[in-house]
Amino acid sequence: MSGFSSAVSNETKQKLLAITLAMETYTIGASVVGMATSNSIVFIANFVIAVTGALASGLSLYTVKQMSRSADLKNTYGFGRLETASSIVVGLTMIMAVAFITFEAFKKIIHPVEQEGGLLGILLTCVSLAVSLWLWIRNYRLTKTEHSPIFEAMWRMARMGALEDFLIINAVGISLIFSGYGWARFLDVGASLLLAVVLLKSIKDILSGSISDLFDRSLDERDQIVIIRELVNHFDRYEQIHGFRTRRSGSQIFVELFLEFDPNQKMQQTYDAIQRLETAIKEQLPHAQVMIVPSQEEPHP
Repeated sequence: MSGFSSAVSNETKQKLLAITLAMETYTIGASVVGMATSNSIVFIANFVIAVTGALASGLSLYTVKQMSRSADLKNTYGFGRLETASSIVVGLTMIMAVAFITFEAFKKIIHPVEQEGGLLGILLTCVSLAVSLWLWIRNYRLTKTEHSPIFEAMWRMARMGALEDFLIINAVGISLIFSGYGWARFLDVGASLLLAVVLLKSIKDILSGSISDLFDRSLDERDQIVIIRELVNHFDRYEQIHGFRTRRSGSQIFVELFLEFDPNQKMQQTYDAIQRLETAIKEQLPHAQVMIVPSQEEPHP
């Protein structure tokens, strides 16, 4: 059976994205408080990443709402590519966040200063940490339910947020406890650079998957095996396979099968065979649009 056994409703997606947007907005406020009450650059990094996350979650929420619309004459294949484009924008905004964080970190390496304040920022960040952990787990589980570029991007951003909050609490907290020691002033620099490295890994994962979808890549081997297995299970309903094509558009899947049927059987029998096979594939691949074309020769590329 395919790893994506059931589809996630658009209502669930919109709810989780709205929570993510609210959490990122809260984190922006918490980081502003941290910047105002301390001189730690991890709060600056927190602010930049939170702004990026708010833009990304807002764009993703808009995308999911657009995708809930039915296909029209101008968009006969729906709005799946909008989901892919949205995740690419998320990755690009994360690149800008990395550049800014790295710049600020090296500024503080060149001109180190003693750590001051940040206790209130730590307390506010504890709330953000709890919500980020929940969103990380929840969104990750959704990606195991269905392929979705948006949720691939959002669970990685939630993971980034949880790590970011954890590093802030520890880096600023330890710096305050050991204030006066020379090494303590570099803790938030190290934490910021570590955030940048992890963020780069997330960017690579997001962009590599999304960009490949733009080039009409075929489904991965696991999903193709599902299609082949259903063809084997229904081998007595057709005469020959002349080929099949697959592609992915966001969370949507498009499958085209070119099958030869017994020319002596009634058309109703052919229609019944097509319907049964389409239903069997859709049960295994949620969001799949399956088209079976009666054919006597292989399709032209």
